[in-house]
Amino acid sequence: MKYFILISRLLVGSLFIISGLIKCNDSIGFSYKLNDYFAEGVLNLEFLIPYSLGLAAMICVVEIVLGVALIFGLIPKITTSLVLLMMLFFTWLTWYTSNCLTEMEMATKAGEDFFKECVTDCGCFGDAIPLEPYESFLKDLVLLIFTIPLFFASIFNKIKTNTSAQDLWYSGFSIGLLMIFNIIFIQWWFSLLFVAVLLGLVYLLKNKIQKQWSALAGAYILCLLFTYYCLEHLPVKDFRAYKIGDNLSQNMTLGPDAEKGLTEYTWTYSLNGKEMTYVDEGRGPKTYDKIIAVDTEVVVEPDEPKITDFSIESQEEDLTEAFLSKEKLVILTLYNINKSNKKGIEKLKTLSETARKKGYEVIGLTASGEDDVKALKKYQNLNFNFYYGDEKVIKTMVRSNPGLIILDKATVLDKAHWNDFENTKF
Repeated sequence: MKYFILISRLLVGSLFIISGLIKCNDSIGFSYKLNDYFAEGVLNLEFLIPYSLGLAAMICVVEIVLGVALIFGLIPKITTSLVLLMMLFFTWLTWYTSNCLTEMEMATKAGEDFFKECVTDCGCFGDAIPLEPYESFLKDLVLLIFTIPLFFASIFNKIKTNTSAQDLWYSGFSIGLLMIFNIIFIQWWFSLLFVAVLLGLVYLLKNKIQKQWSALAGAYILCLLFTYYCLEHLPVKDFRAYKIGDNLSQNMTLGPDAEKGLTEYTWTYSLNGKEMTYVDEGRGPKTYDKIIAVDTEVVVEPDEPKITDFSIESQEEDLTEAFLSKEKLVILTLYNINKSNKKGIEKLKTLSETARKKGYEVIGLTASGEDDVKALKKYQNLNFNFYYGDEKVIKTMVRSNPGLIILDKATVLDKAHWNDFENTKF
């Protein structure tokens, strides 16, 4: 049991650190996921939506700090209690959302109306590792196997604060676990550097100042500074299908090796007065008197392109293919003009004129209405055309409002937060 508790501390602590760090890297994206959960048709907590970004930043930073506390054995009773409460809540949440999807599937098969909204991605590891709610629910159940014993071990004073030697060994083991996680899943090597600095800072504060709360406060401040940096610029690591170097046209299509999927059809029919069944992939029985019913079951899910809903449209037509074929294109994204940052808006005219002088075509992409577009162009005296796209897609493209993305024949050459417009090199 002693070794199981130690392994649990290192495993759960390391997982909390990397999970929190991925979300700190893109806390705006995490706030969008919280908004999905807060929606009226899900948890009906719409009053929390204005605070979702602050909540997102707080949750991911606390997640990292709890992971660090587990590894160093800091304030074990409070730490393990909070870890268990967090795991119980997220286990319930992923069960609730996975159950919602099951109910929706059953209602669809039965031809019944379904009025709930279901969240299709838990957001546990952001865009780095998209997990369906059922997959995340199973993951949380496994983690409970480790977190529940940790809680009871701390209650009976079986978890002690590390010695300085243990700090070094356990920190090294945690970094090793995160290296394996990186190799298998995310390939984000900056995260190892950040975690090494984080654990080093906690080690120094814990063993020099010898106050546990001071060590955790240092971890909290460092993680908060990293989160703030990513908010004021762009995520250090972009895990989305619009990252620099990706080709949007390629991401919108499937390769020759893509799984086409398999749907199984069960036909219930009558023949010569007898009711019979026949199973195939959609052609149906060759001979029958009457088809009574057809049930379908997806045996193998088909692959989908990385990008399924990107478009650039005018009021009259879809211009996506035409714009993606251009060599030098600057897209200024404003998913919602009325919610865009005023300082960023004021930079649009200068930025667009600079890009034009360098031979780039400049367009705006928004989900706002035509009246908002006209008002913006008039107010800022903008001389480029705006086109329309899906709000969620535009939010995914650039985590900034307004934001910038530079394309060359659909390949992303650069992206920028409005804070960094002046540093953009055309």
